[in-house]
Formats: sequence, C-alpha cells, structure tokens
Amino acid sequence: MHTFEYAVTTKATPALTWEVYTNWKMWHTFANIYGRMHWQHGEPWSIGSRMEIEILKPVKVVVDHLIVNCRPGRDLGWIDRALGITMHQWVEFEEQASGGTRVRTWGEIKPARVAVAGRTAEYLVGVFTETWYENFRSMCDEFAEVGV
Repeated sequence: MHTFEYAVTTKATPALTWEVYTNWKMWHTFANIYGRMHWQHGEPWSIGSRMEIEILKPVKVVVDHLIVNCRPGRDLGWIDRALGITMHQWVEFEEQASGGTRVRTWGEIKPARVAVAGRTAEYLVGVFTETWYENFRSMCDEFAEVGV
C-alpha cells in the first residue's frame, strides 16, 4: 500500500470551492487526461453513486469512481478501481480564519509499485494530483477575484 497527501489554499470561499470542485464537467481544465465522463448510477456525489471516468493517458482506461462519503462543503470520499489498482481518496474543505479555503486530499493506492506505462501508479498519481489541484486552486482564485 502507498499513501499520499496534497493540499492547496485558495482565496475562494468554501461554498465556491465546493461548487468548482464538484462541477466535474470542468475537470478537463485541471488536467488534460480526461475523455468521456458520466454518472453511471445514482445522483451525482451521493453516497453509493458511481461515475465512469475515461482516462486517455498515459494509457486509455475507464475508472470506476464510487462515492463513499459526501458532506457538501466539507468533505468527499471515493474508491477508484482500474487496471487491478484500487485507490481510496478523501478531500476536505476547510475554511481559513484569514479567508479562503484549504483543500486537502489524501489517500491510499493498493497494491503498491504497480507499473503503468513504465511508471509506478504512485508516481503517476503524484504528478496528476499536483497538476490537478494546482490548476483547480488557480481557477478558484480567479473566480474569487472576479466575484463569481
């Protein structure tokens, strides 16, 4: 098992941060790996709902994304499965006393050290997480500045 963690702080309110985060139709602007995405079962973001996420690179694969926790504006949790790999991931939205929101994600990848396109899943998740969350933070900051 491999664990990971990453956090960003945005100028946006928790409500705006949550709105941007859960707008899955915007995810392609945070990372250029997505193909088709759709909710396969249940209401989006409700516990037990499932989303299929097509990943185009470094290999083409469809990820089964099962929501296991959702407290709007506070936290989310899911289990992703693809290529014999299972990833449990959590995201927490924390209002900052000085304004803005800290968004922290953490999770586990099982099994550890599985190679995907010549790289370990841990490496790919690490690079993806940093790219996705930094681009997400930038968009939240832009929306906060223009008053969206």
